[in-house]
Amino acid sequence: MLAAFLLVTHGAALSVVVAMPVDWYWRLGLGAMVFASLINALGTQVLFLLPWAGREAIWRSDGTWTLTLVSGEQVEARLLPSTFVTPGLLVLNLRCGRWRSRALVLVSDALGPDLLRRLRVRLRLWGTRDESDPDAPV
Repeated sequence: MLAAFLLVTHGAALSVVVAMPVDWYWRLGLGAMVFASLINALGTQVLFLLPWAGREAIWRSDGTWTLTLVSGEQVEARLLPSTFVTPGLLVLNLRCGRWRSRALVLVSDALGPDLLRRLRVRLRLWGTRDESDPDAPV
């Protein structure tokens, strides 16, 4: 489902780039950026081929997350308020260090229905609260 969405949206963006009334080199550059975005999105969110793609996220009881990347590296992360939760789509936005962030996109067929339901409920109840941060919103 996610792959089809990515292909349709990036295809639409490429058609807009081709139709733009600018010089060919601008269209070529913009088209290359749209294509690079498609390769990155497919490689990190659908096929999990790129080493910086998130493979697994574990939510610990203190509110912190451990993100395992495809490369095998484990990084500490915290959930950002920009996390998006709906019945059909869940986007976990995680901050990994000072400047890096990762997004894990979970569509309705990515997890079992019970696990996805429990995750959505827990995210709605607890949100981005981080027990290790005394100034975190409750």
